[in-house]
Parts: sequence; C-alpha cells; structure tokens
Amino acid sequence: MKLLPCLRDPQCELLPLRSCMGVAKLLFGLRTCQPHLMVDAASWFDDGLREAIEDIVVGGGPFFGDLQWRLASLPMRLGGLGLLSARDVGDHILRNSGVVGLDGDYLQALERLNVSLLDFDIGSFSNKDTAPSKPQTTLANALFRKIVQSLGEMFDLSSRQKAVWECLKGLHAHDFLTVIPIEGLGQCMSAVEYRAILKYRLMIPLYPEDETCPICRKACMDKYGEHAVHCKELPGFKYRHDWVRDVLWDILRRAGISAKKEAPVNFLTDPMEGRSTLRPADLLVFGWARGKHACVDLTGVSPLVGLKENGFVAGQATRKAESKKVNKHAKACAENQHVFVPFAFETFGFLAPEAIQFLTRVQRVIHNNSASGGRGFVFGRLGFAIQKGVAAQLVARLPSVLM
Repeated sequence: MKLLPCLRDPQCELLPLRSCMGVAKLLFGLRTCQPHLMVDAASWFDDGLREAIEDIVVGGGPFFGDLQWRLASLPMRLGGLGLLSARDVGDHILRNSGVVGLDGDYLQALERLNVSLLDFDIGSFSNKDTAPSKPQTTLANALFRKIVQSLGEMFDLSSRQKAVWECLKGLHAHDFLTVIPIEGLGQCMSAVEYRAILKYRLMIPLYPEDETCPICRKACMDKYGEHAVHCKELPGFKYRHDWVRDVLWDILRRAGISAKKEAPVNFLTDPMEGRSTLRPADLLVFGWARGKHACVDLTGVSPLVGLKENGFVAGQATRKAESKKVNKHAKACAENQHVFVPFAFETFGFLAPEAIQFLTRVQRVIHNNSASGGRGFVFGRLGFAIQKGVAAQLVARLPSVLM
C-alpha cells in the first residue's frame, strides 16, 4: 500500500487498493487463527489502509477525519468506497469457514458475535442443521446494518451530510468507482478531478467560504462545492450535459443502435410557451419503440438545491425532473409519431426509472451481441461520464495553483 503513491494517479490507485490490496489479504488469517491472535494485525492493517485512502483522497491535505474514514470503509452499496475495515470483518467472520465442525475456534467466534451484535439472534448458527446456507453473508449484512444505524450516533451529522449519504446509497450512484481507466472511452480523470469528486462525495471542504464564484461572479461559494455543481453559468453546466449526451451516443453507436445527436425534429416545445421554444432532440434513436423513433432528452439535477432541515428524500429531485420532462414533451412526440424518453440523472449518479429502463435495454443489446457480454459496461461508463462532468464544474472553481 505504501507504494501506491508512485502511480501518481488516484483513480488507478483506488482500484487495486480495493480489489487486491484490501482486506482480502487478511481473510485467510482471520478465518484460520484465533480472534485474539489477529487483533494487532487487524489494527495495523487498518492504520495502513486509512493512510493509503487518505493519501488518495486529499493527497496529504486536511479534513480527512473519522467520518470520512467511516464512510470510505463502508460497502459501495451503502455509500462507501468499498474499502472494508479489517476490524469490521474480524467482528463477523466465522473461523474455519463453516459450521460443520463446531470446534472451539468457531464457538469462540460465535461468543464474540453475541457481544458485537446484541440485537441479532445467532442461536441458529450453533447448530449445523439450522445454520443459514450463507452464514458469512448473513452476518456481514447484520454487521453493516448495525454500523449504518449507529453512524448517526457516532457523528453529529448535519442535514446536508445526512442528505449526501442518502444520495450515495442510491441505485447506480457508485457505478463509476469500478470503471477501468481507458482514455479512448473517456474513462480517465486527472488527479485533480478525481480527488475533487472523492472530496465532494466524502463531504470534505473544497473551497474557502464566502468567496465570490469566479465563473458567474454573482454568488458566494460554499465550502462543500454545492454552488459549483448547480451554478448554471457556462461552460461547466452545459459541458456536463453535453459530455453525458456524447458518451451516451457513443455507447449506442458501439452497441450498433442507430442514433443522431442534436437532431432537429421541429415539435419539441413547451405547450405553455408556444413555437418560440422549438429545440432539437438531445438524441434521436431510430426505430427504438415498435418502429418509432425515440426522442431522448437529458437533464441533470443537483438534489441538494434548496435543501431543508427535514423532509429530504433521495431521488425525489430526479424523479420530479423526469415527470416535468414528460409533461412538457411526451404529448408533442406522440402526436408526431415519435416516443419520448426522459433521461434524468443527478450529480451523485442516481438515475430516474426511465433512464434505467433505457440503459437496461441497451445493456441487453450489448450482452446479446458481444462474446464477453459487456457486463456493467453501460451503467459504469455512463456513471463515470456524470462524475467527470461534475468534476469539471468543481475544478473550474478551484484556485489556479491546484490546476
């Protein structure tokens, strides 16, 4: 882990840290040694793991505290970076890999579990006939449920921090983290961009407070970058939209699906404003639905705009944007023998239902026509494009010395 900084690329450093330098290195020892013999090893390992991810995220800078470490060490589906703590794994792992023998080490592990998971019934684990078919998975789920429930008690989370964490747990919000860097597919970020995204997601201050936005020169910057993400001043806001559109078009092209960018259709308009608002379709997908062409309209939203103390629901802003697009354009498309596909996404990567349905079908086309199946290619690449667009907005407002 100490050699990772030699890569000088946080995106490339994070992938091996999670997949082959992480807690997997200790799993055999944790499963075959008595618990008290592994306490020091787990502690030393976690210290090294924390030091490595801190260097990746802040590069020696400040504000990587206990909250950031706790979030980073959660599974990705729970809003983390997937860097599992050896202490956490040691709390729930079962020695000797099963329940058949019921030897002393296994029973000792059960006793420890009874202490660390007070509200979880482990009675069935002491009998090979009643033990779950996947005991490790069952215990891991129980442990992380406990960690998630107690996180609010361990840290005094603000309303923004709670909202961000809920967004990070959203469907497809973590897809970009598993993407392999490939320059030709636009799956690479600079070190500054990737660190900016990780800081934004881990709630690390990015800017000095109360400084005027250097792009719009109208509003004051907040330290966490929220203004940077929803500021509609060019070039950042339009760049994010156009970059995601271009990547989606390239995905369709590689899947053998015929589509055109910025296609003039002469009927996309707001019925409340009249013909003066005619605009092209972001993407026109030919013959997509029962032989009819599909007008795909992209829109990106920041879910934290107008955040209030109570009542935040993750994904609500994205679904609202999707519904608004449908009300605005679906009727005109139907009257002109086209179908309308709203494609709404948020800055943390959550996708609205129509967008998921559209991408799922594209993924199926690739799977059916590729020898490798292309598993995860569509959602991973699209998720990375969203984060790269957000990174451009964040980096554009950083001090020039960091560029």
